[in-house]
Amino acid sequence: MDRTQQNSQKPVAVAMSGGVDSSVAALLLHEQGQSVLGISMQVWDYRNNGGSCSRATCCSPDDFTDARRVAGKIGVPYYVFDFEKVFEERVISNFVKKYQEGLTPNPCVDCNSKVKFKELRARAYSIGCSSVATGHYAQIEKQSDGYHLLRSIDSDKDQSYFLYGLSQSDLSKTLFPVGHLTKPEVRELARKAGLNTASKPESQDICFVSGTVSEFMKRRGVKDIKGSILDVNGNKIGQHDGIHKFTVGQRKGVGVGGNEVPLYVLEINPETNSVIIGDKKNLERDSFFVGEVNWLHPKLCNIEIPQTGIEAVVQLRHRHKGVKCKITPIDSNSVKVNFIDEWTTVSPGQAAVFYDLENREVLAGGRIRHQNRLSLSAIAN
Repeated sequence: MDRTQQNSQKPVAVAMSGGVDSSVAALLLHEQGQSVLGISMQVWDYRNNGGSCSRATCCSPDDFTDARRVAGKIGVPYYVFDFEKVFEERVISNFVKKYQEGLTPNPCVDCNSKVKFKELRARAYSIGCSSVATGHYAQIEKQSDGYHLLRSIDSDKDQSYFLYGLSQSDLSKTLFPVGHLTKPEVRELARKAGLNTASKPESQDICFVSGTVSEFMKRRGVKDIKGSILDVNGNKIGQHDGIHKFTVGQRKGVGVGGNEVPLYVLEINPETNSVIIGDKKNLERDSFFVGEVNWLHPKLCNIEIPQTGIEAVVQLRHRHKGVKCKITPIDSNSVKVNFIDEWTTVSPGQAAVFYDLENREVLAGGRIRHQNRLSLSAIAN
């Protein structure tokens, strides 16, 4: 039996953001004979938090109107759940905290693992739903050994990078109806069905940030704390207004001019409130560490990773194509990652997601750890 027909006597909760992808996800499941409940999540009050009507977002009041119209067009019930409190606690607060710690967080990962696929799932089960479906561009494949999370057919829209935090149990009760389609195909299906979201623009990556991250942090009451900008030898060459305004690998806006070669942020040290900069060759590194690792592949979930390690393609940010690396376990939830053929910029706080060597299936993922590799932790401002 096809997974979309499992537990057909119970409804599927479709997370409807008001965009075309989730609209078509609901449409496809309804056309397949599933009982569908459309659910939008109120996670952020745009009216009182600097929301912008001029930029495409998700989960705004206008998006709820669009989602409600789609549900009415398809002919399925529609509800709005209030998740503002949990979103504040598990996504917003963590986002602010990590930037203050000199890290570069990825709130989309937290939103997926801690809200969409935890709180929404729990709420959906409580009202009798059998599973949760979203408009994510990813695929789930059931095999003899368990469930496998695969990249989308549309490599330009693939969102599997954000989903590494799911478990085997989660995968068994999750549907991604548009994962086998390209974005143009999704829009065409919406157009043919007469859905009002067919030509709706893409939403921005961080839905709750209107303007810059720095402006958002200011609205959240984070004060600018001046500190030193240092070169790789520990010499003070400038002054910054707050470490939360920087990310490792950043080139523009580093605050130091008059150099013959471009300068990059190499390290952010929260202990000394300092930012270390240098040229591109100083960014290069052989290895880095990843913590909070979630092993998702069914075989890797159930067996101990060999001390000799495994090889994988590692994706270090959204849109990154991934590079081949050696993954060596340190303990049950942390690993050392060594670049094999080429290196790429490593930004502490971001997600590192491990794929098989065909770069198709998610094996695991975790958070890049902060590492004072330049040994400047003792330098005072």
